[in-house]
Amino acid sequence: MRLDERQLERLEAAAWAQIQGMAGPAFQEHFGTSVLADHGVVRLRAERARDLSLNRVYSLGIDAPLTSQALDELIAEYRDALVSRFMISWAPIAQPAEARRWLEERGFRRITPIARLTRRTDPTASAATDFSIVEATPADAALFGEVAARSNGLPPEFELGLNSTVGSPGWRHYFALDGDRPVASAALYVEGEYAWAGFGGTLPDDRKRGAQSALLARRIRDAHESGAKWVTAWTTAETADRPNPSLHNLLRLGFDLTYEIENYVLDLLQR
Repeated sequence: MRLDERQLERLEAAAWAQIQGMAGPAFQEHFGTSVLADHGVVRLRAERARDLSLNRVYSLGIDAPLTSQALDELIAEYRDALVSRFMISWAPIAQPAEARRWLEERGFRRITPIARLTRRTDPTASAATDFSIVEATPADAALFGEVAARSNGLPPEFELGLNSTVGSPGWRHYFALDGDRPVASAALYVEGEYAWAGFGGTLPDDRKRGAQSALLARRIRDAHESGAKWVTAWTTAETADRPNPSLHNLLRLGFDLTYEIENYVLDLLQR
């Protein structure tokens, strides 16, 4: 099966729509979150947070070309929702190419891009580790949120967003255990022939011990078991002055750098 890059972007959008959309009332109230989705475009909003992961547009220009008018309407939508700033992720396959100029004309600034990586699933994927890799259950949701937040450097307020899909159809969540102590977390979302690997993080004192390699190998195998042909992951793109160990870890596990996604941020309070 040939890799469909549009499906990669649709899958990413679907995963984040569920993560933010299924977060509990306490999370929604704290951050003022909402999720809108139509015509294949997902818009995450959080009026009481400046965090760009909660105020982000996915899959724009993928199912249908963006128009200048639609971009203006999108900006107005976020402004009317009292969002202070938001980000648009623009994949290389998004249309039209001139939309980059429209974004810059409206005051969007480019920040560090995202590296999209993919590989075929494989029932024999493996990585040497001293950790035990176990699957989280719905009863582990609170613990998963705690470990995922701490390992990704996020405050406790994010825990109810990070664990929102534990036990949901299509989702699997994991811990790396050092004895009985969870030191790392990760998630897998499968939709048809594509799987998304996200939420990978290791507690600071336990890094560089192979936890993420082991979690990746497990998810590659489980994605294959679930019927997926491809698994995708993302991380911050590497620059000359900012190397990214996560990128190299993915490459060692057989992922290929498929493309980079441009990120454009608009600060609405300055307009």
